Amino acid sequence: MLKNELRHILSQEGGQETETWFEGLTLHQEDDTLRVVFPHTYFAAWFSRHKRRAFEAALHRHFTDKVPPRVVYEQGGATARPAAPEALRDSAGAKSGTVHETGVRNAEDSFAAFISNAKNAFPLAAAREIAASAIGEAYNPFLLCGRSGTGKTHLLRALAATFTRRNARVICQNAARFCAENTSWTRRPELFWEQCDALVLDDMQDLADQSAWQQKLIVCMDACPRDGRSFTASPDHGGPRQMIFAHAGPAQALKDLDERLRSRLESGLVVELLEPDLDVRLRYLQTLSKERRLNLGREQLLYLAQRCAQFRLLQGLLLKVEAFAAVHGRSLTPADLENIVRTGGAERPPGCREILNEVARGLNLRPEDILGARRRPDLVLARQVAMYLCRQKLGLSYPELGRAFGGRDHSTVIHAIKKIKKLLISNKDVQRLVTQLETTAL
Repeated sequence: MLKNELRHILSQEGGQETETWFEGLTLHQEDDTLRVVFPHTYFAAWFSRHKRRAFEAALHRHFTDKVPPRVVYEQGGATARPAAPEALRDSAGAKSGTVHETGVRNAEDSFAAFISNAKNAFPLAAAREIAASAIGEAYNPFLLCGRSGTGKTHLLRALAATFTRRNARVICQNAARFCAENTSWTRRPELFWEQCDALVLDDMQDLADQSAWQQKLIVCMDACPRDGRSFTASPDHGGPRQMIFAHAGPAQALKDLDERLRSRLESGLVVELLEPDLDVRLRYLQTLSKERRLNLGREQLLYLAQRCAQFRLLQGLLLKVEAFAAVHGRSLTPADLENIVRTGGAERPPGCREILNEVARGLNLRPEDILGARRRPDLVLARQVAMYLCRQKLGLSYPELGRAFGGRDHSTVIHAIKKIKKLLISNKDVQRLVTQLETTAL
């Protein structure tokens, strides 16, 4: 009924032309929300430039005597994927009841839910500063690098959700899909930025072998307003635009991209998310376990955290635990956990002996000398570094570490770990040594 009434209002102004484009819209009214679904991306872009104003005017004419519904524009059809929300979504509180385009479902991915420690403090602080600043004013472009499963997508969506809540028009999408679908603006990229305030692209590594797509993105980046000028076609959204990207792999992996694209990305702020430490993984599992109401103790969660270095793998491992408990209807035994881990693709973590051997190899010492009682400075340093790494990587208690290192008292272990923590701040040689061993001892 609503579609018929809107068609009548529009036909009074647009004549027969209305039938051509209006029939391409699918309308779903649910309580105080009206969902407008487009058949594909190109139609959505055309509608936004040419017919959106007329459509919204017709809505206001129809709802003259009542409160107009909140409008959400979505991309439907076969191209929409629930796992990668490229649909045109909304921001609560948009003016006049109309919701602007965005690539974010909601604000569920927030900075508060990003679990990290000092290891990734700088990338998180940079992302927060971008979120707190005016769009386009801080670190533009911003590039997040890091191995898969380190939380890059989480931060991208947190940024996109923050912009959306401020009534900005956001596109949050896979980079390859964005370049493949958005072709109409290639010749006049300034038209794209008239309709978009923030471009958030994930998985930039997918463009590595696609020179044509990289060229399109280069053109788009070159046209991005970064000097404060505004477009007369979009008076409510003037000013600079924001560009945010994520690339799977270390920053050095950017060499796989075209040199022109790489230079543009590196002209902004490039930060790298490192794999989460054991304490971060344990906190992450504790949060998930609480949300899913799983009755798992700290030792059980620690056992799981030791087996996976990535958040996504931890999610899958915990899902297997949850399914096992539901099927068998009982608490898990240590043997159950071991069997789940063995079939879950998790890796066997190194033990104290493996870490000790790696430290000895790195410092050209013998493991038995490190475990011995001699107080030679190089042996003491190696012993303390090995204790520190075992504590960080395996989460062992101080008494357990004391027993593993030749039956030493737990107070000796505490002193060793405190000493290394201080040296990591003040001694660059120790910083390099520990960093190198952290990458090889796992």
